[in-house]
This record gives sequence, C-alpha cells and structure tokens, in this order.
Amino acid sequence: MARQSSPRPAEADWVSRVQRLEAELAGLRRAMRTRGLIEQAKGLLAERHGCDPETAFGRLSAMSQQRNISVVDLAADLVGATVPDTAEAQDPPTPTAPALDLPGHSPAELRTVVGLADDPDHTLPQDQARVLRKCLAALDAAHDFAALADALVTIGLGGPPGAAAALFSAETDGAVRLVASHGWPAQVASEWQRSPSSLNTTVGAAVRTGRPLLLDGLRPHDFVLIGPGPARAVYPLAVGGHVVGVLSLIWAEAREFTATDLAYLDRLAAGTGRAVRRLWPTAGTRAASLPVWLAGALDVMGGLGHLLTPVRDEHGTVTDFVIAAAGPAVRASDGDTIGRLLLDVYPRLRVNGVFDAYVALLTDDVPFARQAVVEDALVNGRPRRVILNRRAARVGDALLASWERIDATVSNDARMARLETLSRSGWAEWDLQAGDAVWSPGLYGLVGRDQAHGPTTLDKFGSFFAAADRGLLRELLAGLAQGRPDLALLRLHTTHGVVPVRVFAEADLAGDDIRLIRLVLHDVSEQHAAEDRWTRSETVSAARQIQLAAEQSLTANLTRLLYPGRDLVLHTTGAEVTGRHYAATAPRTQLRGDFCDAERLDDGSLLFVIGDAFGTGLVAAAAVVRLRFPVVTLGAAGTAPAEILRIVNGMLMAAPDGPLSSLLIGHYQPADRTLRWASAGHLQPLLVRDGAATVVDDPAGPLLGLLDGQRFDTHTLRLQPGDSFVSFTDGVLHKRKRDPLAEFATRVAGANRKDGTAGLWQLTPPERDDEACLLALEVSAG
Repeated sequence: MARQSSPRPAEADWVSRVQRLEAELAGLRRAMRTRGLIEQAKGLLAERHGCDPETAFGRLSAMSQQRNISVVDLAADLVGATVPDTAEAQDPPTPTAPALDLPGHSPAELRTVVGLADDPDHTLPQDQARVLRKCLAALDAAHDFAALADALVTIGLGGPPGAAAALFSAETDGAVRLVASHGWPAQVASEWQRSPSSLNTTVGAAVRTGRPLLLDGLRPHDFVLIGPGPARAVYPLAVGGHVVGVLSLIWAEAREFTATDLAYLDRLAAGTGRAVRRLWPTAGTRAASLPVWLAGALDVMGGLGHLLTPVRDEHGTVTDFVIAAAGPAVRASDGDTIGRLLLDVYPRLRVNGVFDAYVALLTDDVPFARQAVVEDALVNGRPRRVILNRRAARVGDALLASWERIDATVSNDARMARLETLSRSGWAEWDLQAGDAVWSPGLYGLVGRDQAHGPTTLDKFGSFFAAADRGLLRELLAGLAQGRPDLALLRLHTTHGVVPVRVFAEADLAGDDIRLIRLVLHDVSEQHAAEDRWTRSETVSAARQIQLAAEQSLTANLTRLLYPGRDLVLHTTGAEVTGRHYAATAPRTQLRGDFCDAERLDDGSLLFVIGDAFGTGLVAAAAVVRLRFPVVTLGAAGTAPAEILRIVNGMLMAAPDGPLSSLLIGHYQPADRTLRWASAGHLQPLLVRDGAATVVDDPAGPLLGLLDGQRFDTHTLRLQPGDSFVSFTDGVLHKRKRDPLAEFATRVAGANRKDGTAGLWQLTPPERDDEACLLALEVSAG
C-alpha cells in the first residue's frame, strides 16, 4: 500500500473535483425531494386556470410571495394530499413466514402495518399536514434506502438532535438485518448490522407479532433497544400476510405522544411503506437467506467476490445491481456494503466496461473473463492504478463475480527483471532428473542469447566461458556433490566482450546424486573498474596529503618569517600605533598576504602601512616582501605617502610578474596632530570620535600593479585628543552582511566605547577561515 502522505497537486485537484461533484449531486437530490409536490401544484393551477405549466408556476411563485411562505409550503397546502387508506389499521400478518423470496407474492404488495392511532381520520393541523406532504414528496423522490431514512429524520421528524430512522429486513431465522439508517453513529450501525431472534428487541417484536409498537421512554419495559434513543415508533412492513421488514422511528429523549402525534406517525409510516415498496427489489436477497453453497463459493474465491442481483426499470432493463452477498475479504476491506447498489459503491465499474459486461452476461449470456487488466481504483481512500483478473458467472437471475489483484505479482516480476538488468546478473536451474532447465531473463541478457532459443544444457553452458576457465567451471560443479555451495571468479564471453563474472553454485541432492543445480552469475567488471579507480584515487589522495602537509609547513615558516611578533606597538608624543596580524586558523589554509607595519621616525613622527597582496603561499609572501620593506625605507627618507605609492606602483609595473595589491600608508606628526595618508585600492578607514565611528570617505587610487604611470592623492586629517584612526583588511568583515563596512563601523564604535582601543582586538574571532590585519592610530585624550 502507498504511504501516507501529503497529496500531490494532481491528486489534490482530483479529490477537490470529486468533492465538488458530490456536493452538486447532494444539492440536486435535495431539490428532487420537493419537485413532485411542486409539479402536482402546477398541475392543479394549470387545470384550474386553463393555462400552461410555466404560467401555472408563475402564479405559484406570485402566490408564495403574497402569502410570505415558500413555494414548497404553498404547494403542499394546495395539493392537500392525504395518505390513502393504507394508513388505516389492518389485520396483522402471519409472523412465521420467510423474509423476502415469497411464493405468490411480489414487492408490489408491500405495505406498512399501522394502527397506533385510535382515530385513523384524525385531522392534522395545517403546519403538521404541510410537513407530512413535503416528507411524502421527498420519500417518493428517494433514490435509495439511505436517502429515504435521511428524509424521514430531516423532514418527517423535523431533524431534532439525536433523532434517527432505521429500516430492517427480516430473515428466515427470525433475526433482523439493518438495511439503512440515518442519525446513528457509524459504529452503532456497524454493531447492529444483524440482531438475532434471541434478543428481545422492539424490531424483533414487530416481526413476531406483526403489530406496530410504541415506546415513550417514560414507562418501564424489558426490550433491548437497538441504537440510542429511549422513545420510538416501530412499524412492521408486510408482503401479503408475511412480515418482511421493519421501520423504526427514534427520538433521543423520552416524550408523551398525543393523539395528533400518533395520527401523524401512522400517515408518515404508511407513506414510507409506499416508498419502500418502490425500492424494495433493490434490497436484494441477503447473504443469510442464500443457498449454503453460494456462501461457501464466495469464501473459496479468496474472499474477493460478490453475489449480485439485478435492479430493473419498468421496461425490464438492468440499471444496476444490488450487492446481495460479499466474500469475507471484501467485507474486511470495504465494510458492510451488502444491500447497497453496486454503482454507488464502485462507480468506476460504469466507465471501465465491467458493469456493461455484467449486464451482457446476465441478459445475453455473454461469457465474462478479463486477465491482467489495468484499472483505476481507490485504495485506502487514494486513487491507484491496479492490475486485476476478473471473472463472473450467471447463477439463475443473479451473478457470481470474483476478482484477483495481481499488480503486486506483476510489479515484483518487473522489479526483479529490472534489478537483474541494472546489476548485470542472472540465474539458471538445471533439473538433472527431469532433463529440463530454467533461465532468468537477466541470464539471457548477460550471455547474449535470444530467449526464443531457450536455455542450453549444462554441458553446453561451459561454452559461454573463456577456454582457460572452463576447467574451473567443471571443478566448481564437481564439488557440489558434497552438498556445499561454492563460489568462483570466471571470465564470460558476452556481447560486451570478455568480462569477469562471479559464479555462485549450489545443488539439491537426492541421496548421493545431484538432482538440481543452481547457478547465479554476476558481472563484476564494474566492481573491478571501481576498485582500480579507488586505488588510483587513493594514490592521488596520498600525494595530495603530502603536498598539503608541505604547504602547511611552508605557510607556518613564512608566517614566522614575515610576522615575528603577533602585535605591533609604537609610541610617540601623545599618540600610539597598535596593530595585529591574524593568521587563518582553518586547516589547510595558505598564507594570503595580509600585512601591517609601523616605524617611529627620527623626528618623532609615526609611519604606518597596511596592505593586502593578491595570491597565496609563496606568491603572497614574495608580494609582501616587495611592498613592506620599500614602503618603510621610502617613508623614513621623508617621502610623502602618495609619492611612495607612485614609486612602488612603477616598480610593480616594471616587474614581469608584479602582483596586484592594495595599500594604505599614513604619516602622523604629533606636533600638530596632523595625519597625512594615501590609499591604493584599499578599504576605506574609520575615524572614531566621541564614541562614534564614521567611514573616512576620501577617494582612493587604483590597485598597485594595475595601471602604469598612475598618480595618487595625499589626504590630510587633523585629529583631536581621544580620536582613533582605524584601518584594516577584509578579513575582519562579516561579508554576508548587507553592508559589511557599515556593520563593522558599528562594532568598532561599540568596542571603543566599552574598552577603548583595546576592545578592537576582540572584534575578530579566534577561529577564522581567512587572514586579517587590524591597525589603529590613537591620539591620547590628555
């Protein structure tokens, strides 16, 4: 079965369409309840006024508006129909007759045995008479017993909470079986499907006595009540002089019944009898009254079978079948469907041709058998495609139908064939005593033999293997005489060339003789190729590990060479430069070329530089050497920051392998707290003042090594006591933020307010997958 799950879009659309159609059908059936009553009223007005039916309906609508009542209520008043004299009390039938199949009688003679009211001619109030007429119209329009019970409760009884109606058929042993109910919970209806004659029930009493029975729920009694509700009116249904069924009307609470109530109930029951008379042939012959051999046949057919009795219209045409009996497996999977119409339970039989085939079998004696036909069905409430074998046979004026679901078997065979194809395997059996053999489809494909030619003998099977391996195959088969399975790796000639196959062999022994030999062959060429690929991959991986270890060692040595100290601290009068290099901590990360440096010059000024060279490993280390030391040397000689950038850029452009890099150079004079700085493609620095950090938005020149002859600008910034000038590389940024620079400025301001410049070193986490540098020039507040 399919797993539960949410429904796919196509399934959800299918379910919604079914629900919409069911709602429309229910609405049409409700409208049909009153159609007959309105048609009668239209006929009366047409005859009275000498007009056509459409004009009569117009008059009916206008009269309903003038009187401020519904068209249905007005039609009920105009018709003024009363139940015929079938509502009068009659002699009770003989209580000992069989239930349905009665010689000399037909369902057309079915009637309700009434007589609860002392005065059969008691006049009903207008409102009650109107309800009776509407209910009788709905009963006449009921298409099955379930609709009939629905109309009795919702219209006839007024639909009070807990009210119910039930219809029973009487069986040959005095038991009663539930045909239909409305208002009972499903569990109650299931538990009371059949009530044995040994139970003293009100329904059983009506069958035994042939008289109607009334319980008001206020007075004690010794009846076992079927279903909930203490008050009830129970009426026998009789054909000729024999009780064939029972109608039970039930209220949830005890109540006193007036004379008017009893007259109303008698008329309602009599009208129900007329509707039951029309529907009774569809009740069919119940399983309990079937011949014993038919019930046994249903069980023998695997439990998947129906006994179907036809439903015919006035012309004798079969319009449906009643499920008269069902096998145990059907009852277990579909619930108690006995007594229901076949097309109500299985509507797909109409469109897949099965229903028409059943009709042809019954009417024209056309044989019916279907093998391995794909059908759409509901399985556990979900649409599924199933594969069925169907058969049906005529039994008198009924059909005995059976089916067998084989999609699981077909699917398993298809799966096994598919698995053999995917795994390039197959099997064979040789029965040495019978002299025959069986090969799987996969083996035919493996050895390249047409299935139409059939299997070879065991002696000729060795010809499919390489000549050098045929002796190994004979040794493998000879060893089976000990009854132990064995395994060998041989080479097989296939349509794809010679391939290695693993051969598994076993034998069934009869005494000391081998009776049957089984072989399973599996093409292991892909496995061998995979093992070769794995070996090569392991070799490459080992070489890569050695290379990575060497690169990690090189990175560590370069880091120690270029950054002998982690922190940089330089002081001058009223100012301090601090910097830190953060090496990447992620494994197998090479040197990236982020660097920072500072120098206190002879005049007491501070020169600092921060940069990011493109490349990794030795390339990055070489770039750092090319940039770091010339910058410091030129700055110590008094060269302005912008001029230093111009000279270094020319040097890189002249080199054949000059790297790209970004660089920011600053020169601070403590005498007037003036900072002169220049940038070549580096990230914009931050100015921290009065607890706020802002981006210094002066333009930067292009990257070094990008354009020849490029000139750079020197920017001047007058710092105040307590200011900090912070520069950095991109390794300190959270690059997934929408604006990483603004987010970093916010973090810098917060750290500075909390711990001053010392708080900046906590902004970069200890575990990093990227290299970073952070440098700050801080002017003393004093």
